[in-house]
Amino acid sequence: MKDNRVLLETIVVTIVSLGGILLLPQLKLIFTLIPIAYLLIERRIRNRTWADLGFKFNTFWADLRANWFWFVLAGVVSQPAWFLIERAVAPEIVDHIIERLPFPPTAGGLFVYAIPLAIVLIGEELTHRTLIQGRLTPFIGIPAAIAVASLVFGISHYSPGPFAIVALDISSIVFDSILFGIIYARSNNLIVSWAAHLLGDILGLVFLISAM
Repeated sequence: MKDNRVLLETIVVTIVSLGGILLLPQLKLIFTLIPIAYLLIERRIRNRTWADLGFKFNTFWADLRANWFWFVLAGVVSQPAWFLIERAVAPEIVDHIIERLPFPPTAGGLFVYAIPLAIVLIGEELTHRTLIQGRLTPFIGIPAAIAVASLVFGISHYSPGPFAIVALDISSIVFDSILFGIIYARSNNLIVSWAAHLLGDILGLVFLISAM
């Protein structure tokens, strides 16, 4: 339902969070947590359920089956494909991606950080699917809401470097986010989009590690 106050809150929270991430990268964690904290506080104040935030565990398998094509595309195909394309076009992008990762891309590191990665991705999905996409959809429609959420998602992963490399890196991130957004729009289930996100990131990291 349209709620102008909620829309205003969403815009303010998004601007503060994204602006802080870009202007004060050393405080990125704090600004990343702002949208999540807002959603949790707002849920209590407005008596929203966890299902309202997209946590629909009971329908996970049904929603996954209904969106299997998009899930496979986002979780299995996209990131490895993008990695191969990026490395063929600009091999130096591998170093750029490694530099912006929060943990060392090694087999041991992937094992150690698997659970923290899963938690971080829940936060990313809450911010970009539940908050931005979900709250904008009643006002601007599904395609535009997915586009805005995905653009914010891509920019939030910005890491300085040569323009062409940065543009290619962000483009692949935005593309993946669009796929996650489609899954969320079709299922309204954050767990499904999160699972696709997690699977895609793990496969992307596996390909990245193999190229080192």
